[in-house]
Amino acid sequence: MTSALERFARETLGCNCAPAVFQQVAEDLVPLPGLAAPVRRIAIGGRLLIYLIPITAPPLAVARIGDWAAAGLAERDRQGMNRVRLVLGLADATPAATAPIASAFAQLPVRDERLHLHLLPAAALHYECGTRNPTA
Repeated sequence: MTSALERFARETLGCNCAPAVFQQVAEDLVPLPGLAAPVRRIAIGGRLLIYLIPITAPPLAVARIGDWAAAGLAERDRQGMNRVRLVLGLADATPAATAPIASAFAQLPVRDERLHLHLLPAAALHYECGTRNPTA
């Protein structure tokens, strides 16, 4: 049976991890620079790291995307994971609204091919995955 988390990772984020990877999931909250509240962190199978970041002020995301990417890359490398996905949930996820964030991300000097940015509607960050959900 496929979990909501596995469907989210595969269908929404494009993850190609083997099904067995989803048998080991750890979720918690982590602080990120510039955000008042910690964000949801999901580590899947020791291979995939996901930060779910709700965005209420897109200019803040433009200003801080480099800090968030650096945090994700540092954790990914420290934990020996394969990929990190920064998943930003925005009230307005239209191309016009997300373009400045995508542009700032594309210009990051710390970016590599194993760091991914996903700009989604805010509602996409709220799914029930059947594991401990510290934000509930």
